[in-house]
Amino acid sequence: MKKQGLSNMVAYALLISITITLSIFVYGWLRFFVAEPDVTECSGDVNVVIQNYSCVTGLATGHLDITLKNKGLFNVDGFIVRVHDRPDADFGFYTLDDTGVPLVPGEEHTISFTNVDLAAEGIDDDITLLEVQPFLLNGDSISCKSIISQKIDCENP
Repeated sequence: MKKQGLSNMVAYALLISITITLSIFVYGWLRFFVAEPDVTECSGDVNVVIQNYSCVTGLATGHLDITLKNKGLFNVDGFIVRVHDRPDADFGFYTLDDTGVPLVPGEEHTISFTNVDLAAEGIDDDITLLEVQPFLLNGDSISCKSIISQKIDCENP
């Protein structure tokens, strides 16, 4: 009759081991549903502006020239250039360049696209919106939230 205490101890040990095993399984399952850590963002002092642009339509002489300037306090590792051809567009749809070039503060860079480059992206109409988004490289590409958009008018020769 004195073995009743021993069976209670075995029951408690089994209960604790089952609880620990279940908690390990639940943790392994739930860790995939927890949000990732915050993504590193660009500083507010990253500032690339569209200094100047030239846009001419036409099959033979069509081109788009963009002069960008880094007016921020930090180096920029590159930029993404997007355009749109709808008159009422609010964001760039066609990506013309997704690597850009590194820009140090105060540096200007001119990038040119010919009509052939634009046609290769599927742009047949006049470009109405130009968008530039700088990014930094810290192992992975970190796109900055500061997107520069400008409505543009292309000249018809």
